[in-house]
Amino acid sequence: MTSVARESVSDGPVDRSAAELCSSDDLARAWKVVVRGYTHVTDLLTEQVERETGLPAPAFFALVWLLRDGSGSAVPLSALARQVAFTSGGFTKVADRLEQAGLIQRQPSVSDRRVTHAVLTEAGRALAERAFGIYCAGLRELVVERLGLDGLNVLADHMQRLSGDTHG
Repeated sequence: MTSVARESVSDGPVDRSAAELCSSDDLARAWKVVVRGYTHVTDLLTEQVERETGLPAPAFFALVWLLRDGSGSAVPLSALARQVAFTSGGFTKVADRLEQAGLIQRQPSVSDRRVTHAVLTEAGRALAERAFGIYCAGLRELVVERLGLDGLNVLADHMQRLSGDTHG
């Protein structure tokens, strides 16, 4: 007789018997589909944003993060680099290009001489808003039209559970 052990992942239980019944081939095949779908949509979206704005993906994600999640305030460059999945050193070139293009300004931290902050300029804010609009239009076409809003919300819920992010 099979007993069903349940363990918590993030905010919900996991059916261990289902995980044990899934073959390694089935598991790898299913995960490959998830990764390919995410990668395909992300590539299409960032290519569209770059075609219409000239912003490559790392610059786009950095500007939009500053616009949407940075609360319009000064954000340490190291924190911004983490948000766009770069090392601080690797992100320096992205930040240099954004600053040279007049899209961000670097500001020294008033409380820690070792820290430099990024702040959107008005031009950076305008471009980030335009690029974000293009990105969202693409999401509507590529994701919402295919999955529906309920399907998107289910997918987002599952991905949030996998990310370990309990804050949403």
